[in-house]
Amino acid sequence: EESIVGSPYKRVAVKISGNMLFKFDGTAREIEDDDTLINLLAQLKTCQQQGVELLLICGGGNICRGGQMIKTGMRQITADNIGMLATVVNSLVVREKLTKMGVCCEMTSAFSITHMCKQFEPFSAMRSMHEGNVVICAGGTGNPFVTTDTATALRAIQTDCDAMIKLTDVDGLYDKDPQAFADAKLLKSVSYDECLDHQFSVLDLDAFSHCKHHSVPIHVASFKEADVLLRIVNGGSVGTKVSTSGEAA
Repeated sequence: EESIVGSPYKRVAVKISGNMLFKFDGTAREIEDDDTLINLLAQLKTCQQQGVELLLICGGGNICRGGQMIKTGMRQITADNIGMLATVVNSLVVREKLTKMGVCCEMTSAFSITHMCKQFEPFSAMRSMHEGNVVICAGGTGNPFVTTDTATALRAIQTDCDAMIKLTDVDGLYDKDPQAFADAKLLKSVSYDECLDHQFSVLDLDAFSHCKHHSVPIHVASFKEADVLLRIVNGGSVGTKVSTSGEAA
């Protein structure tokens, strides 16, 4: 396989926000017509063809929002368990779509659902990626009280990924709330410590902390950006890069 010339990343963990996934209405119509998801999966296919090893984690917010369920009186442990199951639903859809596109992929779960997929194990996942599979990680960490952001950070660390990429509905980190302040500025680069000090809400603080301790750079960008994944993997400046120094390079 041909690898990307000059690419800074050879193996990445990609987190897809549930906000960009289908809104399930009980039929397959919206799943099949989801142009945003299809476009992103096409980018994954291109990255894979260029020799980049890919780990993929889906959020579950398109199916359920734990915070909203808790407000209705549901215990957090129950809401989080439902959220983990939602990521399994999304992962099954993504696996189906990637397979139809001719992409070799393997789905794993943090907890045992043996009739659907394997349980996640880091060395097996690394071997599978090396063999040319996109490895899809469902079920978060398998524990409540933890977000899929943190799950992505942990999976990235466990499989020696060069970076964590979070694709969401905002185009990066800002110096202040862009919805409240018209003069808010997009931060192209920022350090882990600045993220922890300012408690940026776009990414779970535990994820920042884990990546800081293991020096895994984080990219936060909008899935609406054209060719966002390809540009990041190829060293382009898209969204915000979080690193030890806070330097964009």
